[in-house]
This record gives sequence, structure tokens and C-alpha cells, in this order.
Amino acid sequence: MKNIKLIVLTLMVSATFAGVVIFSACTKTSCSNIVCKNGGTCSSGKCQCLAGYSGVYCQVAATTAISYKNNTFTPITIGVNGLTAIIPAGGSVAFRGSANAVASGSATTFGTANELGISTSGGIIGLTINWAINNTFPTSDTLKVPLDIGASYFFLRLKNSGTKNIIDFYVNVGFSYGEVYQDVTIPNDGNTYDMGYYLVSCHA
Repeated sequence: MKNIKLIVLTLMVSATFAGVVIFSACTKTSCSNIVCKNGGTCSSGKCQCLAGYSGVYCQVAATTAISYKNNTFTPITIGVNGLTAIIPAGGSVAFRGSANAVASGSATTFGTANELGISTSGGIIGLTINWAINNTFPTSDTLKVPLDIGASYFFLRLKNSGTKNIIDFYVNVGFSYGEVYQDVTIPNDGNTYDMGYYLVSCHA
């Protein structure tokens, strides 16, 4: 009789242990067939996504924006990831992209002789200012990037209130690194004309 009780007790313990093993195995394998993307991690059978991503498997990147502000005196031509835009002086242009993606390209601006009605040197007056664009789209909202000319340059405006036209002029005379000759006529009409960007002499 004791043997029968011992056998029954052994069977009950074995069955309980097997149940525990089966339950434990199910818990451990709840994430075994789930692959979370973009740095997400699986917890209790569901993907926990990093900021900027959503979806069952964190496969959807949020669409955010980068806004470039023109803090210069002339329009800026900008190209980002194959898209091109012109930013008016004081204006902004936004490009949209997936969160954490890279926005790369370039931007440029320069003074022009259009308002003087001439086309000397392709219509460009002064120096050309260039920027290399290399930013990352934020995980949310909009990243604001200012485009400044920096302390190494100044913007020249001329006003001729004399009795004769200014036929041409030099900028930074005597400084070989930054001397510029401009074959531009400034009429004596009292109007102010934008002449473009030039190096500051103290930034040799």
C-alpha cells in the first residue's frame, strides 16, 4: 500500500514539474519569432521602439523636417538630398525626411549686378559664400539651421551722391589675399546698391 502511495505521489510531483517546465518555456519564447527593427527591443511579445520609430516591428520612421534660415543679404540656392530650393534673404525653406536620416548637400549665395543692368563676370559681384550641408533629421518636430556668412566676410553697399558716376572700384586694396577689382559703374543717382561679400581685412 505504501508503494502505491509513493508511486501516486511521484506521478503528481512529476506532472506538476512538467507543467512548470512547459509554462516557463512559453514565457521564454514569446519573443523568439519577433524581430524588432531600427534598434527596437522585444518585451512580452511586443516591440518597444526607439524615439522616431513606430509600427508593430518599429519599421516606420517618423517624418520630420529641417528648416534652413537665410541670415544673409542675398538669396541662397540650396540643394538637399537631390532637392533644390531658393531661400530669399531673411526667409526659410524646410526639407522633410525620415527621422535619423542624413540631409546632405550644399548651399551658395553671392551678390549680383542685376540691378545695375550689367553682366560682368557672369553677373556676380564680390565673393561667393558656400556651405556644406550635413544634418540629421530629428526624431520629432523641426530642426532649425541658420545659414550665416560668418565673421570673416562683410557685405558692401554703395551709395553715390556725388556729381559723377563711379566707373569702377577696388576692395581691400593692398591685401593680396583679399583684394578685389570690380568693373562696375555706380550711377550718381543717390540710390544704394548691394555690391556683395568681401573678406574682412583682419581675417588674413
